[in-house]
Amino acid sequence: MRVTDSLKYVVLNRDLSRIKQDIDSTQNKIASGKRITTPSDDPVSASSGIGLQAEKDMNDQYIRNLEKLKTLGGFYDTTVTGIHDLLTQAKEIAITQASSTMDATTRKSSAEQIKGIIEQLVTLGNTKVGNSYIFGGENSSVVPFKLNSDYSVTFNGSQNVSSIYIDRGTQESLSISGYQVFISDTNIFEGLKKLKDSLEANDPSKIKETLDDLEAALNKTQANIAHVGTYVAKIESYIDYKDVRNLDIDESLSEMMDVDIAQAITEFNTLSNAYEAMLYSMAKIQNLSVLNYLR
Repeated sequence: MRVTDSLKYVVLNRDLSRIKQDIDSTQNKIASGKRITTPSDDPVSASSGIGLQAEKDMNDQYIRNLEKLKTLGGFYDTTVTGIHDLLTQAKEIAITQASSTMDATTRKSSAEQIKGIIEQLVTLGNTKVGNSYIFGGENSSVVPFKLNSDYSVTFNGSQNVSSIYIDRGTQESLSISGYQVFISDTNIFEGLKKLKDSLEANDPSKIKETLDDLEAALNKTQANIAHVGTYVAKIESYIDYKDVRNLDIDESLSEMMDVDIAQAITEFNTLSNAYEAMLYSMAKIQNLSVLNYLR
């Protein structure tokens, strides 16, 4: 089969177009730093890259959720520690005023101190972060604790709490109900009211009886401090895990999607040389009289 000059021209023109596309593609890779700029560059790797990026995006959302829980955990830690300190003060007052050496005047003064402690505890129980009461449970928009005129306290929050996803299929409590912290098992407010009433009644025996309630309240609060500490540690552990996983994903994406710049430049130079050589060959063919005739 005789290869005519016109056929050579057609083949060269086709190859020239292909090499020009390869040069443009290589330039894009060098400019973007990416080996895959369109799915057609490598459909399998592009699909895998989309999956990894989706996982990373989801991890970023989980991390934001976890950071929110960590911030709340800091507020809970501060608040529960404050509750423990106030209960310790109340116990010291009860021990002192249960002594037979105290009188009605000192006990009346101490009753005012207990009132102040109850008021401070209500304030702690109504701690608000943003638009949410952290001890309100699911009813986080409602003030959870109401101080009544007789210094009893009413809980208006919810015993149930909302949850938030921290991993695929894994949820964590978004809050701690004030019912768990102040009321369940041992009602802190009731114990303090009994102490206040006993002090106002100037009754040493009744004051002494409240010590058991105060001790139970302190034990309860100590358990809550431990619970919050465990809660925060777990959240921090999840954050570390997600950060490490994101680094692994970034590394995998880089290996899969990023271009070797040195190799890409070498490829670009090779293609450019081939392109120039083809242009030279086409110019030679175009100068042939037969091709001039064919025009």
